[in-house]
This record gives sequence, C-alpha cells and structure tokens, in this order.
Amino acid sequence: MDLHNIRESYNFDSLDQLKANRNPMIQFNSWFTQYKSLGIKDYNAMAISTVKNNEPESRIVLLKEIRNNGLVFYSNYESNKGQSLAKNPNISVLFFWREQERQVRIKGVVRKIDTQDSEAYFEKRPYLSQIGAAASNQSRPIESRSALEIKFQKFQTKFPEGTQVPMPEEWGGYLIEPFEFEFWQGREGRLHDRLIYTSNSDDWNIHRIQP
Repeated sequence: MDLHNIRESYNFDSLDQLKANRNPMIQFNSWFTQYKSLGIKDYNAMAISTVKNNEPESRIVLLKEIRNNGLVFYSNYESNKGQSLAKNPNISVLFFWREQERQVRIKGVVRKIDTQDSEAYFEKRPYLSQIGAAASNQSRPIESRSALEIKFQKFQTKFPEGTQVPMPEEWGGYLIEPFEFEFWQGREGRLHDRLIYTSNSDDWNIHRIQP
C-alpha cells in the first residue's frame, strides 16, 4: 500500500509563545475545552504509554478529571498497565485533536488517587459499567466470549440493578503528575508550532523547538 501521496494542509490556528499561558495545565485546559465544544465522540480519549520488561505498550483510555496538579484516569490496578505502572510509574500521554490540527504530549509520573475519590467516581458510573469492572479480571486470559458473558451475568444476578455494586479492591484512579508538556499546532508548509514546557521547581520553562 503506497501512502506517499497523502497530503494535508494545516491552517486552523497558530501558537504564539507570548500568548500561551505560562502554566501548561491552564493552557491544556483551554485547548481541551475548545475541543470539547465540538461535541466529538470520545473527545476525552488519550493514548497512554507505559514500559513493561523494557518494552513500551500503548493503549487508549479516557480522561476523567483535570486537576490543578494533573490528569486522572481509572483502571484495574492488576491489569497490564497497572502492573507496568507499579514497577515503573513513568508515563507518556498523547492527545490528538485532528479537527483542530493539534497534539498535546505529556510526560509524567503516576500515583494512585485516594480510595474515597475512586469510590465516589465508581458510584456515578452506569450500572453495566460497574458490573463490567467487578466481573472482569482485566488483561487476564479467558477461554471464550461465552465464558465472559456467563461471568458477567453471574455478577448481575448477585448485584441486581438498583442495588449497590461494590467497587473492586483492585480498581481505582491514577493521577498523572506532569513534568513536561509539548503543545503542537499544525501550520502550513510543515512549519508547525511546537512549544515545550519543562518543570522547574515551582515554575515552568518554555521554549520553542523546530518542527
């Protein structure tokens, strides 16, 4: 398959260092809010990469909270990603917002959020999502799809809709605490704008890099 002739023109916006917010979390929140306003499905999707046995692994998860000090997502702590993060808490995050010709890359370190915060979010999840989290040993093998559905149905019988589904002990939230951001804005002729924010004690250093 020859993809050499695929070409795109980038002219949605520009990214001026003098106009960008000096706090990358505020700058991120501004871009995220703009993208959210488009009403695109899964606008909060992000690719996260972890390292296990010196091998990188990437997957899509959903951003569930923006805090002043980082980003929150939820998972099974015993999943592949959970095991990777337990051994190596460094994480890389990528947001790709095609419609606005933007990317945000983030490097950070993760830590588990407080259990009560995870429980508060779990209680807000749809019933079937709660059952799915309770029934699934995420990333572990299972013999068939039908076996998975039977397991799911057993949990539905045990916890009928309208009753409280207990949050699994191995499930909860992670906070990504960033130490580096890259904001990328597509520009004409591949002269893309790229601003790098690096953590410096209580402040951030900002510099432009070449596309």
